[in-house]
Amino acid sequence: MKSIVSMGNFDGLHLGHRKLIKTMVDLAKEQSLKSVIITFKDHPALVLNKPHNFQLLIPCEHKIQMIKDLGVDEIKCLPFTRELSQLSALDFLKTYVIEELDPAVIVVGYDSHFGHRREGNYQFLQKHAQGFGYQCLYVPALEDEEGVISSSRIRALLQEGRIDEANRLLGSPYSMYGEVVRGKGLGKGMGFPTANLALDEAQQLIPRSGVYISRVFLAEDVFFGLTNIGTAPSVKQDRKTTVETYMPEYNADLYGARMKLELLHFMRPELCFASRAELIQAMQADLAKAKTLFEEYA
Repeated sequence: MKSIVSMGNFDGLHLGHRKLIKTMVDLAKEQSLKSVIITFKDHPALVLNKPHNFQLLIPCEHKIQMIKDLGVDEIKCLPFTRELSQLSALDFLKTYVIEELDPAVIVVGYDSHFGHRREGNYQFLQKHAQGFGYQCLYVPALEDEEGVISSSRIRALLQEGRIDEANRLLGSPYSMYGEVVRGKGLGKGMGFPTANLALDEAQQLIPRSGVYISRVFLAEDVFFGLTNIGTAPSVKQDRKTTVETYMPEYNADLYGARMKLELLHFMRPELCFASRAELIQAMQADLAKAKTLFEEYA
């Protein structure tokens, strides 16, 4: 069966990525083609150390599931290695696209590149289209009043705590995934027991430190919560960044549970309080404000 193919990292699977994938899926149905996405298990920036402190927006396994949910028939997730990075664009096209997928159409985004020195782009694919018997479809960048919607722009927004804007560009709330692990139990001692999240992907971006309105998914259950990201300077001295969530409607033992955490709204930056009493008072004020927002986000 002939296919329609697109390739890329799709980190974050933001609105621009979704536009490209919808274009591909719609055309596949119209022309009775199999839709195929080629992506990479490891982001090239992490393998090639460019830049050294690069952070992912979404772990690979969750990216794959989200792409499936958008209606794509098949996802080929290649391990990105230094050897693969040295493969020419022509060799990559022949080996991973033409020979394996027999494409009738290759869909290209505005920043699509592949092959050594990123030489594979729209112009390159157009040049070889007739020889290999495929058509090339270009999907322009999706823009808003601030410019092109991109993964790097979303990373910058998250690092600034501008979660509402980041979520708008993502098309869904920024999510972190992992397992609930034991913390120091300091929140419980103050009447605010928290679930301490250990991320599945150590390279996933942790947004700006502060207090967030959040939504927690535990198996089939969903709860609203208050999430603190940071070092908790009022009660800890180890300076280790943690992601801890208090759920007013849930107080059972969660250790070892799988959790998906959505960040919905940035409430305030993390502060250092002069006393334990001041910290508790601030947490109570945060909770009172949060409860009014829970209804809005529900």
